[in-house]
Amino acid sequence: MTTQGSATLVAQAEVAMALAEVSEGVVPSQALLDALGMDIEECAITNAILVNELPPFASIYLSQDGNIGGQSHAEIAGFYLAISARVPPNPDYLSSLLYLLGQILKKEAEFLDLDLDLDIDIDIDTPRAQAIENAKFTLVRDHLVPWLVPYLLRVEQLSGYENLAWVELALDLISSILQPEIHPSLERDLDQPTQEPIQAFGDSAEFINWVTTPALSGVIVAPADLARMARDLGLATRIGRKRFVLEGLTQRDGRAILDAFDRFVAIQRNLYLTRSAEFDVLLSWCDRSVTTQKRIRATLEME
Repeated sequence: MTTQGSATLVAQAEVAMALAEVSEGVVPSQALLDALGMDIEECAITNAILVNELPPFASIYLSQDGNIGGQSHAEIAGFYLAISARVPPNPDYLSSLLYLLGQILKKEAEFLDLDLDLDIDIDIDTPRAQAIENAKFTLVRDHLVPWLVPYLLRVEQLSGYENLAWVELALDLISSILQPEIHPSLERDLDQPTQEPIQAFGDSAEFINWVTTPALSGVIVAPADLARMARDLGLATRIGRKRFVLEGLTQRDGRAILDAFDRFVAIQRNLYLTRSAEFDVLLSWCDRSVTTQKRIRATLEME
């Protein structure tokens, strides 16, 4: 068993709760902000990105259609039920998951304190303690890490901060919880050809569906990215959902948009590589982004 000290667990719980509050637009107390090394301006910037650019629903980044709901949403709801926790209206919403993590960490700390207070010789590795710790690891490893790590890197990138406190605190929290399970990753040559043949996109609709579905493309596209591409290309943009905006852009100059996405995907891959030694999950995102870039180039070669 890898139970941490109760003081560490309590501190982790407080960080998780504070991160959840910021994601909801609630500013923690000044004392807590000072303790976490955050400021009000960073809180406002973070929340604005979550509201306007990167909706914090896990299912968007894990589903095969890039929408809220679906199998990943059901799996997360099932996790709440499995640990006898109340299922919130949006179980895959980031703040809900962070609040749940904070509660589990607090429960683990309380259980550890109870065992240490008993004036008898007792093995702390009891089934109850193991169940609490397993719930913590399952929540982080299976329901947060697969999407939240690349998501956080994109939030930081869009914020313009080199080290956005909210992002770095979240990454540190994840890393500290999973530390006992971390194994070093081998370097991969991402320019190696894939085993499966790369197919060009059949039409613009297939391209749009692919690049706006992170589980397929390995990239997370924000409205600000599309606005920047349009501005750089001198194209007018529509107001609406990303897929609607992309439809308008590809109708105006499909080849230029493919070229722009070729560069965009390469930037995202490099972003993931900067932290891939810490978080293995980023390697799978890199692999998907490589496939996306090759599909884009195959499509360009056909035109």
